[in-house]
Amino acid sequence: MINTLNESHLHRTLKKIYSLQNDGSREECHVGPYIADILTKEGDVIEIQTGSLSHLLPKIRYFLDEKRKITVVYPIATQTTIVTTNSKSGEKKSRKSPVRRNIYDIFRDIAPLIDVLFEKKFTLEVLDVTILDERETTETAVQSKNGRRRRLKNWIKTGKSLEKIESTRRFHAKRDYLKLIPAVPEKFTYTDIYQSIVAAGTKVKAGSLRYMLWLYNRMGLIEITGKQGRFNLYSLTKNEKIPSGK
Repeated sequence: MINTLNESHLHRTLKKIYSLQNDGSREECHVGPYIADILTKEGDVIEIQTGSLSHLLPKIRYFLDEKRKITVVYPIATQTTIVTTNSKSGEKKSRKSPVRRNIYDIFRDIAPLIDVLFEKKFTLEVLDVTILDERETTETAVQSKNGRRRRLKNWIKTGKSLEKIESTRRFHAKRDYLKLIPAVPEKFTYTDIYQSIVAAGTKVKAGSLRYMLWLYNRMGLIEITGKQGRFNLYSLTKNEKIPSGK
């Protein structure tokens, strides 16, 4: 197989699932200068992205210029079990990670794709998944494989495995993004939307919500209409409305 040497179990499993869902598709296919994770029998592309989305933009633009439909599949870990293997004894220990993500955490991730999010042939599929984060102990404190550690640690990551796909959300048009805004007044502040989301049973991080509002403004979904105290006052842009029937 092409380009699979450093492929994680998570990526490999999702690629197989989507390949099986699309009868007649092929994996790891050359399409011009790029390699598509999955090429459907109709000639459309499915990309599984378990890391940063920023470097995907040239690839996406190329496929769109080729008049191909492209779906980017992006999993977010709503729950992670950390499994650490002792390199000497082989003993495994597991624990639940305190870090949990939800749909409101994706907007910093997808910001690099802002120029293609509303392209007619582009779809973003966000998967809520539970995963296993696999690690192995080391005799001395070491740097991570990607060199991003500020402090050395006595373990290294060895892979990520998929446990379960909890749900799938498809984002293709403006209405799909507007579904994430709960019932709010015609003019609303950050506090209004934060309280509505929490009241609906979702824990949302303040930073994630602020980034979502910033990006929605850039995307033309909402606009700043003034101030209410120290907070920006927002409203949906003209002709936009929150879809019913979530």
